[in-house]
Amino acid sequence: MLNPFRLMAFSGLLMLSVCTASVASAAYADPPERVAHLSHIQGEMSYSPAGEDEWFGVVRNRPLIRGDRLWTDRDARAEFQVGSTAVRLGSDTSVEILDLNDDIAQIKMTQGTLNLRVRRMYPGQILEIATPTLAFTIDRAGRYRIDVDRRNAITTIVVWEGAGEAYGENSSFRLQAGDTVRFYDTDLRDYEMYGLPREDDFDRYCLDRDRRLDRSASLRYLDDDVVGYADLDEYGNWRPDSRYGNVWYPSRVDADWAPYRDGHWVWQEPWGWTWVDNAPWGFAPSHYGRWVYITHRWGWIPGPRNVRPVYAPALVAFVGGSGWSVSISFGGGSPIGWFPLGPREVYVPSYQASRDYFKRVNVNNTVINNTTITNVYNNYSSGTINVGQVNYANRTVAGAVTAVPSTVFVNAQPVRPAAIRLDRKAVTTGTITRVAPIAPSVRSVTGASTATGARPSREAIDRRVFVRNAPPPVERPFAVREQQLQKTPGRAPAPEAVKPVPGRDDSTAQKVRVIGEQRGAVDARAAGSRRASGKPDAPAAAPGQLKPLDRSVEPVKEPEPVPGDRSRDKEQKTQSDVQQKQQAAEKQQAERSRQSEMQKQADEKQQAERKRQTEIQQQQAAEKQQAERKRQSELQKQADEKQQAERKRQTEMQQQQAAEKQQVERKRQTEMQKQADEKQQAERKRQTDVQQQQAAEKQQIERKRQNEMQKQADEKQQAERKRQTDVQQQQAAEKQQIERKRQSELQKQADEKQQAERKRQTDVQQQQAAEKQQIERKRQSEMQKQADEKQQVERKRQTEIQKQRQAECEREAIRLNQDPSKCRIETLPQENRENPNRDKNGK
Repeated sequence: MLNPFRLMAFSGLLMLSVCTASVASAAYADPPERVAHLSHIQGEMSYSPAGEDEWFGVVRNRPLIRGDRLWTDRDARAEFQVGSTAVRLGSDTSVEILDLNDDIAQIKMTQGTLNLRVRRMYPGQILEIATPTLAFTIDRAGRYRIDVDRRNAITTIVVWEGAGEAYGENSSFRLQAGDTVRFYDTDLRDYEMYGLPREDDFDRYCLDRDRRLDRSASLRYLDDDVVGYADLDEYGNWRPDSRYGNVWYPSRVDADWAPYRDGHWVWQEPWGWTWVDNAPWGFAPSHYGRWVYITHRWGWIPGPRNVRPVYAPALVAFVGGSGWSVSISFGGGSPIGWFPLGPREVYVPSYQASRDYFKRVNVNNTVINNTTITNVYNNYSSGTINVGQVNYANRTVAGAVTAVPSTVFVNAQPVRPAAIRLDRKAVTTGTITRVAPIAPSVRSVTGASTATGARPSREAIDRRVFVRNAPPPVERPFAVREQQLQKTPGRAPAPEAVKPVPGRDDSTAQKVRVIGEQRGAVDARAAGSRRASGKPDAPAAAPGQLKPLDRSVEPVKEPEPVPGDRSRDKEQKTQSDVQQKQQAAEKQQAERSRQSEMQKQADEKQQAERKRQTEIQQQQAAEKQQAERKRQSELQKQADEKQQAERKRQTEMQQQQAAEKQQVERKRQTEMQKQADEKQQAERKRQTDVQQQQAAEKQQIERKRQNEMQKQADEKQQAERKRQTDVQQQQAAEKQQIERKRQSELQKQADEKQQAERKRQTDVQQQQAAEKQQIERKRQSEMQKQADEKQQVERKRQTEIQKQRQAECEREAIRLNQDPSKCRIETLPQENRENPNRDKNGK
């Protein structure tokens, strides 16, 4: 047992290390290496940023992080991706991302419909859906659907492929492929099992989205953990390059387009300033890989395909500095600029991160030398904001550097319309920094969207859910964090090191009940449902006997029994038992007949519909492919011609304008520099004389005052030291005596408790071991008995087969007038026992 005084000493040491974190290296949690991406929207949808209560219209390429909430309005649908997992939202669905990091994706769902397609899960990863009735955890690939009724929170889970575990109050329920279970209560004992339901419109929408992801041509070049990979197929093409490997080129961009120009900036913690691109394909190229300028075109180079991609808020380097701001001063505040990083260039985060994270965020997104990473990290870990002398390839590309006034940057305004035109001197003279030193505003957090009235009801938002793993504390509103962020402009505070631990209770997590580890939890599936046959603990029906789930019938909870006189209830139950059994038998027979006919008709309709849909889809796909090929060819031809003419025109104009501007600018700067030098020289001389005179007078007065104060302070200090020494010696002696006595008593109690606990654990372990051995011997004995019975039956069957063949041979010999005694049937080999008439050639 830990000594309490050692613990106190350790606590004091820990507090000291926190206070000196600016000098010594502090321990902090790395930011998550993955986020979610809203990849498809159909209908009206809204979102609420982490920590805020307002709801806004969604922006497709805005990263979804822990604490973000989503709402799909009536007849709306949406899809967001977390790594290789696709999560689809049906109509009137309210969800919140409770936790999202490298190991867990935890989604709170208070009403509506979710469809999940899990392509792959790494060891130790967990996908958890928290509902008002249960917590459903998924640890393997598959297809799932969860429905939560908006009125009574009844939860229905369908598992087409895969498996998962549902957790309730002191109970659990294992679901396997082919299961459809509707849970009515939080203890999971009131449930109904069904066969797999027929596909509805939402299921067909999800299957179409699955096919789009599975058939994406970009999967040949990217890992499916790169969220947004399928969007690249429609808006660009892949080409090999001898220097960089496979490169993706966007096909629908303007002539003056550059990466990180058509979009806006938002503030998301723990990363800080984050880029949100306007292009429908803009998510993956903005947060993974590197950009390169090849033969007058921008191309995107993804990271290595055999590693998990690591998300970055924006793979850029910022340009700024006071001198640079003055040279291109523009309305709307000091400007801030940036340009995309090129291949083999180190990304330096603006936020705190460990050495391992610093390495992964670079080597998983580009091919780069480890020595280079180490050298840059040493400079980064020292707290330096400015980047050293690095020759960035894209900085010198014409039009690669984008700059806007700081007011545009901080207010999430569109960058392209407000971009400042930069000359060559402005591009090359700014200071390269890893941080955009601008403090965020509330508009930076909410983004470019406007407030919307489409939002879930207050009941849906406040509904409590069950979780298996306790989520991190909820994000604080921006108004609470604003003052702290103003102190370190552009740098987000390090996230707290919180890991998902089953059973950890966090008082700051609102509207969440943590189930955690439950000793003696009931296996609800093995125990049976209270609904089955109207009897508690009755086993569930076999899968072959289950009727398919009918989604058109709304789920209804059974009414709670009304308390009354027990004797009267007993008499009424005795009188109605016979009637209820008779009615139940008649209803079951009629229901079986009706279900059989409905199933037959539904199967015929479904088969015909599938055939018709297949033919229509094949025909439409062929027509679309032909039209799309023709349209793409024409568009590509027109785009190439326009680009060629535009490049020629812009080159001529730029050369002419540059020559004129350079000549005028040189003359103007020479005159201004001459005037500024003369003024500065005269001002410096005047200020020097005044300062020297004032300094001499102040020094003389200050010396006299300090001498008098020092004398008084020395006298007071000497008297105070003597008094404190006497008091401290007396107090120290008393404390030492009391402390020795208390430590002795605590140590004695700890030793007695430890000895009793060891004895109890030893007894429990011995008892458990004995019980396990006894159960194992019994199981082995039963298995051996079954094996012996199987062998005996097999021997008897072989003997009968041999006798039968012998009799057939003798009858055949008699029919052919041969000697029956010559018939001798040998025992058949194992592989021919099932078909004794097979010849040597297998016929």
